[in-house]
Amino acid sequence: MSHIQELDHLKIPLEAIKSATNNFSDDNFIGKGGFGRVYKAQLPLSGSTDQGTTVAVKRLDEKGGQGEQEYLMEIFMLSSYKHQNLVSLVGFSDEGDEKIIVYEHEVRGSLEKYLDTDLTWVQRLQICLGAASGLNYLHNGAGKGHRVLHRDIKSSNVLLDESWEAKISDFGLSRIGPTNQEHTFLVTNAAVLCGRLAMIGEYKDERRFLPHLAQLRYEEGKLDEIILPNIRKQMKWNSLRTFSSIAYQCLKPDRKQRPTMPLIVEQLQISLEFQIGCRRITRIGLWGSSTGGSPWSLQLESNQKLRKITIDHEDWIYSISFTTEDFNGSSESSQRHGGGGGPSGGTISEINFDMDEEITEIHGTVGRTTGRYANYMVISSLCFVTNKKRDGPFGKEIGVPFSVPWDVGSFAGFYGRAGFYLDGFGCFLKATI
Repeated sequence: MSHIQELDHLKIPLEAIKSATNNFSDDNFIGKGGFGRVYKAQLPLSGSTDQGTTVAVKRLDEKGGQGEQEYLMEIFMLSSYKHQNLVSLVGFSDEGDEKIIVYEHEVRGSLEKYLDTDLTWVQRLQICLGAASGLNYLHNGAGKGHRVLHRDIKSSNVLLDESWEAKISDFGLSRIGPTNQEHTFLVTNAAVLCGRLAMIGEYKDERRFLPHLAQLRYEEGKLDEIILPNIRKQMKWNSLRTFSSIAYQCLKPDRKQRPTMPLIVEQLQISLEFQIGCRRITRIGLWGSSTGGSPWSLQLESNQKLRKITIDHEDWIYSISFTTEDFNGSSESSQRHGGGGGPSGGTISEINFDMDEEITEIHGTVGRTTGRYANYMVISSLCFVTNKKRDGPFGKEIGVPFSVPWDVGSFAGFYGRAGFYLDGFGCFLKATI
C-alpha cells in the first residue's frame, strides 16, 4: 500500500465508517456496481459535534471483478484531479481486509435511473454538456504532457447532484496517457437521446445494440423512430441536428474519425443554445489547424447571398475565395484565402449558386501535406451540398473526415485560417427559432 502513504491525510478510521453506516446496514444500502456495494451515511467532520456531511461509502467486493489496482487508481485519480463535473473524494480506509472509498453523496444518483423518465431535452443536454466538460478536463486539462482516459463512461457512472449537474464517477479502470496524440477516443453507452440503455434486447428492433441502431437511423434520416416521443416534441430542429451530427461522429468505428472532446463540448453547447434560443450566430468547427496561417472570415449580411466559391486544389486545398451579391444585384469578391507565397497552381474550380440556392451541408477531410512543404495540417478536401445539388469533393479525400448538416435558412458564412494552404475551415450558422 506504499502508493497510498502520501495520502494519509485522507484516511478515515474504519470504526468511523462502520458507525456512520450502522455497520454496513441494509438500511443504508443505496446501490451496487462493479466495485461493490454503496452505502449512504452521515460522516461527522473531524473535531465537529454536528451531524457532519452526507457521503456515499463504496466498499470493495473483489468478487465483482475489481481489486486493489482499481481501488488504488480510483483514489489516486480523485485525489489528483478536481473539477466541478467529477465526483469529489472525501477519503478512504484500508484497514485490515477492508478497502473503502468515501465520496460526497450526489443526491439524485446515477443518470441510468432517469433515461426513460420525463427529464426534459434541455436537462438532458445540460447533463451531456456537464459530462463532456468533465471528460474534456481529463483529456486536456489534467496536467502538462498527459491526459486521463476514463475507459468506462456509461450512464450508471454519471451521477447527478441536486441541481442535475453531471458528475463523472468510477475511475478504477482509468489510465494516464500522453497528450501527443491527435485524437481522443472513448467507449460509451449511447442513451440520453433515445432514453434506452445501450443493450436493447428487450426492444423489438432489428439491431440489438443501440449504437448500431442509432447509426443506421441517422443515415436513413429516421432518427424520429428511436427518440422518445415526449423528447422529440420539445426539440428545436437546429438543436437536434447539431446534437445528432456530433453524436454520429462519436460512433465512428475508426477512432481516428471520432471528434476530440473540445469539439464535442463546443457542439453540445451550440445545441443547447439553439434549443434555448440565446444565440443568433454561432461558429461551427474549426476543422484543421487552429494555429496555422492567419484568420479569415466571410459573414453574410442579412441582404447578401453567396453566389460563387472559387477553389484552388490538388491533393489538398491551396486556397479559397468567395463572391457575394446583395438584393440590389451588387456583387463583391473576397480576397483569396491561402496560397500565400507557397505552392499553388493546382486545379481551379468554381461553384456557382442560384439566388434561391443555399448551402445546407459540408463534408471534408483534414490531412497532412507531403513533399517540400511537408507535415502541415491542412484541409485536404471539401464538398458542398445545397438544397439543389452537390459539388465536390475538391482536393483529395485523405486524412480525417468531418461533416456537418444544417437546416435551410441557417447558413451565415465561413471562417478559417490560411497561409500557404487552407489550414483551417469552419462555418457560421444562425438560429432559425
